[in-house]
Amino acid sequence: MNLLPVQSSAAHKTPSVAVKLLCQHPAHAAKQHQTVSQLPSSTPALRPLMADMPQMCGLRAGMPRGQGQHDRARPQPQPDYSDQHPLARLVQQAQQAAQEAEEMNQQQQQQRQQQQPTPPGSEDAPSHDPSIPWPSPAALTDPLFQDLDRTSRYYLAHFSERVCKDLVVRDTPENPFRELIPLTRKHPLLLQILVATSAIHWSNIFRRVTEIPAGLTNPAGYLSLLRSKDLVTRQALIDALTAKQKAMSHMREVLDTLDPAGSEVALAAMHFFIKFDLIDLDKSDNQSWRAHLEGATSIMALLNPDSNPDASSRMLRDRVITDSFIYNILGSTLTSGGLAARVARQAFQFLPVMKRVELTSYLSCPPEILNIILSASELSHEVPWTDQSLGAADKAIALIDEALAVDIPAWADYLRQHNLVQDLESRVCLAAAHRSAACLYILQALPLVRSVRSIDTDFLLEDVLRNLAAIDENDPYFKASSWPTFVAGAETRDPEKRTWTLARLLSIWQICPWGYLFTAIEMLKATWAMQDSRGSDNVNWLHDLRGMGFENLIV
Repeated sequence: MNLLPVQSSAAHKTPSVAVKLLCQHPAHAAKQHQTVSQLPSSTPALRPLMADMPQMCGLRAGMPRGQGQHDRARPQPQPDYSDQHPLARLVQQAQQAAQEAEEMNQQQQQQRQQQQPTPPGSEDAPSHDPSIPWPSPAALTDPLFQDLDRTSRYYLAHFSERVCKDLVVRDTPENPFRELIPLTRKHPLLLQILVATSAIHWSNIFRRVTEIPAGLTNPAGYLSLLRSKDLVTRQALIDALTAKQKAMSHMREVLDTLDPAGSEVALAAMHFFIKFDLIDLDKSDNQSWRAHLEGATSIMALLNPDSNPDASSRMLRDRVITDSFIYNILGSTLTSGGLAARVARQAFQFLPVMKRVELTSYLSCPPEILNIILSASELSHEVPWTDQSLGAADKAIALIDEALAVDIPAWADYLRQHNLVQDLESRVCLAAAHRSAACLYILQALPLVRSVRSIDTDFLLEDVLRNLAAIDENDPYFKASSWPTFVAGAETRDPEKRTWTLARLLSIWQICPWGYLFTAIEMLKATWAMQDSRGSDNVNWLHDLRGMGFENLIV
C-alpha cells in the first residue's frame, strides 16, 4: 500500500570575505554582537555538573580516556558482515536483541520476588514524575487501539503525544509522523518498531535525573545504570527490546518479499530502527545504526519516484526520506567505510525531495551544504590521507569555495516568500553555523587542502560559535544544533569554549532526551584528551577518532 510519497560553481571567495556575507543579513546583524559567553552555560539542573567541567572533560594534559567509575569500555570490534547484503545484517541482530530481552526478563523475575513494580501505563504512574506529559485516558481508550494490549496502547499513546514532538521543530496537529499510527493496524512491523521506539524513549524520561554529579566522566553510563536499577524504567527497557526483536522478525518477513509497494512500509520501519539507536543510552552495539542506514539506502533504491499519492501521505513520505538521507550524509562524516559513495549514487534523485521539505526542515541546513558535506565524505574515502596530488587538493579546495559561496541571505529570502516559515532569524543562524562547520569538516576529511592554501580556521570556528550563541534554549531550533556544536567542540583548544559546547549538548539532552548526545560528549572528551596529551596544533581529530573505533552518528 502507499505509505510514503517520493520523487525522486560559484566564484572563489576567501573565508574571511565569504563568511562575512552572513553579517550583511539583517537577521544576523542583530545577533552579531553576541559572544559565546552570553549564552547561559547550562540549565539550572546541569550546573552541578558544570562546576567541575574541566576535570570531567579530561582537560588535564595526558589524562587517559576511560577513567572513572562508570566509564564505558572502548568500542569493541563488531562481527564482520561485509560479505553479506546490507539487509541481511539485520537478521543477524534479531537473535542478539532476543537474547538481551530474555536476559533482562530473567533478572526482572528475580527482582519481582522482592518488589512488585508499577507497570507502564498504570493509573498511579504519573505520580512518579509530574513533569512527564502522560497520555490522556482518551488516548488509551481510542477505538483505534482497542484490539491491542494495554502496554502497546500506552506506548502508542506516548509515541503520539511525546515522541512525535521530538521529530519536528514545532508540533502541530498536522505532524506527519502521527499518520503512521493508524497504519499499525495493518502492518505489525510498524506496530512493533513504534512501540519499541516509544518504550526506549519513555525509559529515558521517566523519573528523569535532574542533577548529574559533578566530575562524572561518563554521564550516559551513569544514567544507564540508574535506569537498570529502577524496576519501572527497567520494565520499559525490556518492553523496548522485546518489541524490537519482534520488529526484526517482521522485517525479515518483509524483506523476503520486498517489492516497490512494500518498500514504503519497510523504509518507514527502518527509519525508526535508526531512531531507536539514536535514542538508546546503551551503546554496547554502536554499529547497528550503520546496518540500518545501509538497509534504508537499499530500500530507497526500490522506491518509485513517479508515485503521486495524496498530499498528506506525500508529506510523510518526503519527511521519512529526507530524514533518512540526512542521517546517511551526517553518518558518512565519521565513518571509515563507503557509506558516502552509496548515498551519493542516489543524491540526484532525492535532492528534489529535500528541497520540498526544507521549508519545514528540522535541520535547517540548505540542501546545497548537505550535498557538499556528502561530496567531501566521498572524496575523503577515495583519496588516501597521504595523497598530496594537486588534482585531489584542487577538488577539496573547490568544495570549500562552493560552501563559502552558498548565499545564506538569498536562501532566507526564498524562505521568506512562504508565509508558513517561522523563526527565520534562527534558521539563518543555524544554516550559517552548518556552513562554517562544513568547511571545518572538509579541512579534517581532506587535510591536503592546507598544503596549497592557508585557511583561517579560527574565523570559521568563531563563526560557528557566534551563530550557535544566537540560538538559545528557548528556541525551537536549539535541539537541531548538535552537529555544528560537536564540530566546534572538536576544533577548539580553549577550555572555556570546550565547556560551553559540552554544556550545550547537555542542555539539548534536557529538551530532547536522545542518547546519541552522550556519544557526542564521549567523542569530544576523547578528542580533547588526545589533543592535550600531544600538545600539537596538527592533531587531526577526525582521523584519530576513526582510528580509536568511534564511528557514530551525530545528528
